[in-house]
Amino acid sequence: MSERTNARMRRIIAVLWDILALNLVVAVAKLIYGARSGAIAITADGIHSLLDASSNVVALIGIRAARRPPDADHPYGHRKYETFAALGIVAMLLLGCHEIVTAALDRLRHPRVPEITTMGFVILGGTLAINLLVVAVERLEGRRLKSELLLADATHTASDVGASLMVLASFIAARFRIGWADVAASALIVLLILRSGYVILRGTLSTLSDERRIQPAEVEAEALAEHGVLEAHNVRSRGPLDDIHLDLHILVDPALPLADAHRVGHRVEARLRARWAGVTDVVVHVEPALDSERARSREGGGLRAQG
Repeated sequence: MSERTNARMRRIIAVLWDILALNLVVAVAKLIYGARSGAIAITADGIHSLLDASSNVVALIGIRAARRPPDADHPYGHRKYETFAALGIVAMLLLGCHEIVTAALDRLRHPRVPEITTMGFVILGGTLAINLLVVAVERLEGRRLKSELLLADATHTASDVGASLMVLASFIAARFRIGWADVAASALIVLLILRSGYVILRGTLSTLSDERRIQPAEVEAEALAEHGVLEAHNVRSRGPLDDIHLDLHILVDPALPLADAHRVGHRVEARLRARWAGVTDVVVHVEPALDSERARSREGGGLRAQG
């Protein structure tokens, strides 16, 4: 593993540890107040925050596995463990939905209005501010580091912001003795959690299913900009956004000496790595520009040739 990759992993781990500590503070504060006041909405929100902390633990386990270098059994490395960790976050979200729905149904069977004090508003305001900070930091670092894991966790935590606003509305309603608002806020929190789970699941399945990462036409154009390349086709790309594996075929003059053709291939590889920072592996197949090797059709936005 390169020093650049190691530095990236260390930064992701440092961010996750910081976020874990903040999520635990938020979760404990909400759960303690929820237990004392009987407010199911803030208790549900506390469970949601506790799941944030749990997902951080899952992420730290996943990133530890992802740091392992390629070996004989995993020649492409272990980066997909990071994506599996993001799937673990989805599982945590579903578990939280079950707990919240169970508590809400119990409240419907035994209705009562929670007693909300000024301290409740203070705790909610403080935890909301922490959540906003967490989301901002994770999104900033996730985009900078191109980490699916941090971006997934930021999406998860962002749903906590919406949930806290719902809890705030239920607190105000409780002051006016509107008991059903507590359960309604809990139901809306469940919907927010499910939406977050869908967004994360869509992104992780995109990686696991080897969905195309770079438009073939863009790769073809970049390769053709290199002197000596007469055609580029059969472009394929896959992997996480910061660990893209790319391969393509290029055609060169059949009379070009093998060593020179090989150098053209190396220059194309260097050009593609420079053009897309997330590309970590490039395989360039150099072939003679014979009629039998040329592309005959365009499929999925890229030129396709037999072989």
